[in-house]
Amino acid sequence: MQLEAIVFDSLRSNHDRGQVTVNPDDLARLSRLGIQSATSFLDLAGEVISGHPDRHVLRLELSGYSEALYLKRQHRNSFRERLQNWLAGYGWVSRCEREGVILQQLASCGLPGPRFIASGSDRNRAFLLVEGIPDAVDLRQVLSDTTIPTKQRRCLAMAIGELIAALHASGFTTPDLTAKHVMVSARGITFIDWQSSRWTKQIRLKDRIEWLAKLHASLSDWQATERERCRVLWAALRSARRAGVLPERFSTIARKIDASSRSKRSRRSIQDQRHSVIHPTGQRLVWVADEAVCAIPSIAKNWPEPAVGYPYYFADPGTCEIKLPNGQWAYLIRGQAVAPFGRLGARLRGRPWRSRGVTLGRLLFHLERYGIAAPKLLAFGQRLTGICSAEWFVLHSLPAKACTHPDPYLAEQLGKCLRQIHDAGCRLVSYPLTVFGVHQQTVCVRDVTGVQLASSITDSLRERDLDRLLNVIPPASRIAAELGYRRNHHFPSSLDAGATTIQTRSSMVCNE
Repeated sequence: MQLEAIVFDSLRSNHDRGQVTVNPDDLARLSRLGIQSATSFLDLAGEVISGHPDRHVLRLELSGYSEALYLKRQHRNSFRERLQNWLAGYGWVSRCEREGVILQQLASCGLPGPRFIASGSDRNRAFLLVEGIPDAVDLRQVLSDTTIPTKQRRCLAMAIGELIAALHASGFTTPDLTAKHVMVSARGITFIDWQSSRWTKQIRLKDRIEWLAKLHASLSDWQATERERCRVLWAALRSARRAGVLPERFSTIARKIDASSRSKRSRRSIQDQRHSVIHPTGQRLVWVADEAVCAIPSIAKNWPEPAVGYPYYFADPGTCEIKLPNGQWAYLIRGQAVAPFGRLGARLRGRPWRSRGVTLGRLLFHLERYGIAAPKLLAFGQRLTGICSAEWFVLHSLPAKACTHPDPYLAEQLGKCLRQIHDAGCRLVSYPLTVFGVHQQTVCVRDVTGVQLASSITDSLRERDLDRLLNVIPPASRIAAELGYRRNHHFPSSLDAGATTIQTRSSMVCNE
């Protein structure tokens, strides 16, 4: 069930050890480019398009490939992760290597998936290299185009359901089945991100309900009608019903999926998917010096040498304004951390440790994804200076002017901005009027250190933050601020700039 991929040990020196699995069709091309060891794969340069502190995905281009390639890199393979993969039957490997095996199995079964090129590990790091899907758009963007005819949308829904049914019938699990992992192109529909999948003889009904509920929850209510959602479920469960593995009525299963979906909507990962299509940002990062310096492309290309140096490191903690090589003025926040228990706890849990600099960088990207006016992230980084100590920095655009004694017009915007912060899963952790600022008569977030991602936003937390805001503004402006906060927010009906292109792709899928 697996392709005859070439596996070899990459041993160039004591600092370059590992094992690499390569698709035979790509071995010659990679060899001509001098990419033969695990380290050479891991050192490929590109733009970070998504990721987490311990792993990320880069988009890159290589000579000999007409399409862009995507490199998934892991900076740390925990004992817990390897144990889970071993128990699942994939050996003592990383999640990147496991996903590479799954992609090879999909290709052997004739099922769509990203084309596997190579995977491997180098000491404590791992990678997976795949070929991009030409002109692919994720499902959220496709469904955001309300100009697509109803017939084509229903046809697309049936095609997604039939693909899910084919995967489940072949024994492939889909625990990461969400809207952002469903890619639509002229060639058809392809699912991405298979790191948690596995092959099994039979899939339980409980698991099918769980995975379909994730897909259901990851789409906003305005992106798909009830009939379109039911078509996906019907097509996905039809083959299972024929095989006699669905003991319950379709209506009963649909209600269970809907109930499970409602409980999942409070998860931050699901909330981010439901809202990120509303404010597409095209966020990109370049790792200039691994996690020590991560910058947006326009800043990374002019980053000073050596990359790890003054004024970002080797300086006292504090804040200051600096002038960048391109002439732009920016705001620099430096800090130091001593976290013995945090570092130890992260290691025991098999998770990466995050300094305050990484947390603030993530927060700025998060606010931008939700369309909240805030300083723009330019760069951030952290470097470990000892067993328990570390240095970090955050570089962002200049903050707005302070908002003091707001009039009713600005007070209403203050309430609206606070509501947006809460809807994005964040809360205030400092004096409200130091958090907000005014730029060109528009209220925005001024001090990002006064905002924090919250595990959950309860009604009591909302009321507490609103009360704190109302207590620090003039009495004449309080009604306007509360009105701005409590006023209903509606999502636009169509937010995709490339409506014509997406409609063409949806039409081609329907006609196949």
